[in-house]
Amino acid sequence: MTMKRVIKSFENFHESYQEEIYEQFLNGELARATFPYKGEIADGVLFPDEEDTVFLIPISSIKASKLASAEEDDDDDERGDGDDEDFDSEELSNNFDDEE
Repeated sequence: MTMKRVIKSFENFHESYQEEIYEQFLNGELARATFPYKGEIADGVLFPDEEDTVFLIPISSIKASKLASAEEDDDDDERGDGDDEDFDSEELSNNFDDEE
């Protein structure tokens, strides 16, 4: 029986599959291939599942998805999580000498 091949973007996988795919990608465990994707030839990886399907995943979709999640993490850091201590701005300004 031959395995079915399906081109699928990384972000379209369930989160648990994304974690598995990304870990295998980082460790170099996934075979590489080129294939047509959105009118161009894409570099990608092959991810077999247990149901006789090999998913062809464009590397650009993996990088884009991870970049987007990293930016979301940065946004969370910038907004803060509410655990920062309050400070008195007057007390803070007294700790610095005015230079004239």
